[in-house]
Amino acid sequence: MAFEKLSAKDQEIVLRCMRATVAHVEDWEKHSRLGLGSGELKVIIDQWPAIDDADESGNGFLAINNCLNEVCHGFRIEPNEWSNWFDTSEVEIKSTYKR
Repeated sequence: MAFEKLSAKDQEIVLRCMRATVAHVEDWEKHSRLGLGSGELKVIIDQWPAIDDADESGNGFLAINNCLNEVCHGFRIEPNEWSNWFDTSEVEIKSTYKR
């Protein structure tokens, strides 16, 4: 599903996942884990909500999918820190990722 077709809540979850990824994945490993560098990810965040994810090899697509993947399956956010990043459960984030 294209980013623009997601609900406003799901789009917000995507943004929060991207921001959490910026903070939790070191700059030197962003390209190998996300397929784009730190600067490229920050550009995508700045474009929100006008993110172009039509090209599966494009930065918008990579940022959305790989940041959701990182939050769901990559780095760990401690339970006492979770609310600093999200106002939803991990289950809800995984549901957004599936959509």
